Amino acid sequence: MISIGKALSGLVSAASFISTICIVLMMLHVTADVTFRYLLNQPLPGTLTIVAHYYMIIVTFVALGVAEKQNAHITVEVIAEMLPPVVQRVLGWLSFVLTAGVFMLLAWRGFEIAMSKTKIGAAIEQGSDMIPVWQSYWAVPIGAGLFALVAVYKLIVDAFGTRNGLSPQLDDLEMLHD
Repeated sequence: MISIGKALSGLVSAASFISTICIVLMMLHVTADVTFRYLLNQPLPGTLTIVAHYYMIIVTFVALGVAEKQNAHITVEVIAEMLPPVVQRVLGWLSFVLTAGVFMLLAWRGFEIAMSKTKIGAAIEQGSDMIPVWQSYWAVPIGAGLFALVAVYKLIVDAFGTRNGLSPQLDDLEMLHD
C-alpha cells in the first residue's frame, strides 16, 4: 500500500510542479504583454486567450490532487466533533466516497468533452489568428481523476488502518512515536 501512496504522491508532486510552472509562465507572459503594450504600443497577441484557456485552467484543475493530499479543503466540523469517534469515522468514510464519486463523474465528463474538443480541434479566434485550445480541456479530467484517485486511496488506507505513503514524513513520525 505504501508504494501506491508514494506513486500517487509523486503524481501529485508532478501536478504541483506543472501548476507552479504555469503560474510563473503566466506572470511572465502578462508582464511581457503589459510591458510591450505600454512601452512599444504593441501588445502580445493572444495573451488573454492563453491566460484564460491554458494557465488558469491548468493551475485550477491539475493542482486539485495537491489539496486533497494535504487535506487543505475547507471543513466545518461543528456537529461532527460532538459525535462519538465511531460515527465520526463513518462520516469521514462517507465523505471520501461522496468526494471520490463526484470527482470521478467530473473526470469522466471532462474526458468526454476533452475527446470531443480534440476531435474538432477546438480553437478561439484572437484578432486575425486562431489559437488552438483543445489541449487545455485535458486539464479537467487529469486533475479531477487525480483528486478522485487520492480520495479513494485515502479511504482504503483509513478503512484498513495502514500507513498511507502520501506523506512519508508524517508516517515516519507516527512510526517513531509508536
